[in-house]
Amino acid sequence: MKAILVALFVLQLGPRPPLAPAETLLAPESLRALHDEIIVNADSQLFLPENPPPMVVDGTDATAGEVILTCDLTPCGPALRSIQKLRWLVARKQLPPPTRTIRYVPSGPLPPSSKAVIQFLERVNRFGIAESPWSMPAIGDEVSEIFANYVTGQVTPRYAFMGAFNTSDLGVERYDAPVTTVLAGGDDHDRSIAGFVGAATSYFLATLPNRGAEALLSHLTVGAHARLAEDGRNAVAQMGSQQRAGAEVLIMFGQAIEREQRRMRSFETFMPAPVDPMLHSRILDMEKGITSVWTSMGISSSPFVPAAERIRGRGGEDRRVPARINSEPIKPVEMPTAFLKFDRPELIVYELHNFIDGKRSISDIRDAVSAEFGALPLPSVVDYFERLAKSGAITLK
Repeated sequence: MKAILVALFVLQLGPRPPLAPAETLLAPESLRALHDEIIVNADSQLFLPENPPPMVVDGTDATAGEVILTCDLTPCGPALRSIQKLRWLVARKQLPPPTRTIRYVPSGPLPPSSKAVIQFLERVNRFGIAESPWSMPAIGDEVSEIFANYVTGQVTPRYAFMGAFNTSDLGVERYDAPVTTVLAGGDDHDRSIAGFVGAATSYFLATLPNRGAEALLSHLTVGAHARLAEDGRNAVAQMGSQQRAGAEVLIMFGQAIEREQRRMRSFETFMPAPVDPMLHSRILDMEKGITSVWTSMGISSSPFVPAAERIRGRGGEDRRVPARINSEPIKPVEMPTAFLKFDRPELIVYELHNFIDGKRSISDIRDAVSAEFGALPLPSVVDYFERLAKSGAITLK
């Protein structure tokens, strides 16, 4: 007996095995329950659309908003797996009830209380995670990648927004809540993995603030540096062998930094109001910390300056601010000829609309979309917004 106690004492003092990144967000037992129910028992307790149970997991706080599952096809196998298995696990008390309601909305308008959207794309032939467009970076991107890497046991492919969508996919309207996109094509096993990622991501977001909230902040910092490293390599390639940074390189990399800052800032929307001052201060420090990449890369000796404070040079500037007439989606108008030189001009129009917030000027929006897709001529962007204003979709002030 004494020997057993000594052995237990030694084991207790020994190094603790590290957790998988996903286990820093959700408890290992919760992950195992989701994995076994959605992937191992993929077809058990799965109701067909002809006779489905309610497509909702009720939250404990009706004022906390909702997390929405949606899809580009109806019925959607991965979305059905996600919502039905979550209901089953919560009903069996293998998962605690979430704070926010999780709801499957196959089509149509989303509830005004939507806090986040997990969107499945089945009209693709691969599995992966699609980056959010630069106009609406989401913390769900980080969370879904972590869960995807956990279940696949490898680094899951991350596709750029521009490469993940087909023209027909743009029928999915712009949402006012952050969108995380899971590519759910491939075989049945890939669709089961997509269902797991959707369920784990939606459940994590629906339970914030939770035991993994602190870890997510650290993951966001690491992820921001990883994404900015990719943007940095793109900037170096644009600068050429002489490493001279032109205006478009500075615009691209500056906008990339602001994209990651917005992603970090969106974390606060999942916290109870008023936001804890210490948490707010930490996020501000995180936002400031990633700006160090600006000077450490050597692309400019000047410190990082936010886009709204930048002085533009000879490229010109249009300070008029587009604003929406109402909350309805903006219908595209005929695009300028200059847009047609890009591979996916309809995505450029999509993002031009998304950046209209009543605060950004035409030049601000031009810079943001140029950073994402390539340099857009300011006169062409001005022309497009003037056409939108003439159609009655927006105002210019």
